[in-house]
Formats: sequence, C-alpha cells, structure tokens
Amino acid sequence: MDVRSQATAATDDGPSWRFTTKRAKAETVAIFAVFALYAAFLLRLLLLSRAPGSERSINLIPFASIAEYVSSHSSGTGRVAFANVVGNILIFIPLGVYVSWLRHRSAAWLTVLTVASVSVAVEIIQGVFAVGASDIDDVILNCVGGIIGILTFRLLSAILREQSLVRTAIAVLSLLSLPVWCYFLFVVRLHM
Repeated sequence: MDVRSQATAATDDGPSWRFTTKRAKAETVAIFAVFALYAAFLLRLLLLSRAPGSERSINLIPFASIAEYVSSHSSGTGRVAFANVVGNILIFIPLGVYVSWLRHRSAAWLTVLTVASVSVAVEIIQGVFAVGASDIDDVILNCVGGIIGILTFRLLSAILREQSLVRTAIAVLSLLSLPVWCYFLFVVRLHM
C-alpha cells in the first residue's frame, strides 16, 4: 500500500468516526432531553397536582390499599383502582429503563434500589407536605414498574448486544415517547 492510499484510508475513516461521535452525542442529548421531560411529568403528577395540605393519609401496611380495591364492589372504585394500580406501574417503567441505561454497568439490584429510593422519596414528600396519600402499595407498584423497565432494558441489551445500538434504540424510543410526555406535561390538567 503506498503513502497516498494510506492517507485516503485515514481520511475515509475520519469522517465516519466523527459522524459516529456526533451521532452518539445527538442520541445522548435526545435521551437526556426526553428523560428531563419525563422527570418533569413525574414531578408534576406526583407532587404538584394537588395543593399543599389538601390530602394527607399514610398506609404502611403492604397490600392493604390493593386489597381494599379488590374487595370493593363499587363501579366507581373499580375504575379508580385500575387507574391507581396500573398507573403506578406504568409511570415507573420508563424510570427503570432510563436508570438502567445510565447505570448499565451496575448490578440489577442497585438499579432496583435506585428506583425504590425515588419512589420512597416521593411518598415521604407527599406525606410531609400533604400532597397525596403516602402508601407502601404505591412503592411496591412503582418498583414493579421499575423492574419491568429494567428487564426491558436488559432484554434490549441482550438482543442488540452493542451499547451503541442500545443507545440508538433508547434514543428512538425516547423520541417516539416525546409527544406523550409533552401531552401529559403541557396539555392535560392533572387532577388526582
């Protein structure tokens, strides 16, 4: 190989490396931007959707609220119960995915601990400022959602195998979810 072909090969490699770096940066920025919108939505939903002092109740008995929902035969309670149980699971699935992506080299139990810590912190703040019901069942359901998110991330990582492909997939999924978070954050009036 002569000197000129080596120089051509070096310049051919250069732009693709720079493109990959720019692409990786753009994907990372997209992930963090959508994560910030998601975090703002969680903050609004869990802590800012009620006036301070409007509601204060504390339940430290595991599965008591869920058992109450199951045993109630009122049609209105059934809808609220479904929304509460499923909602608590669904809103923490993205947190499990994002925390897994941020801490992809950490043990799964540390990621679960992070999700659980966020959930416990929310419940404590709700109790202290009387902006919602502090309920151990919410922590349990939030952790279930976080674990589903963690498992989803692990499955995605096992299928794609390369961190750059996982990052691309998380960026695409984040951008696809962007309208949902914007809708919930800016359009919907949250009344809980």
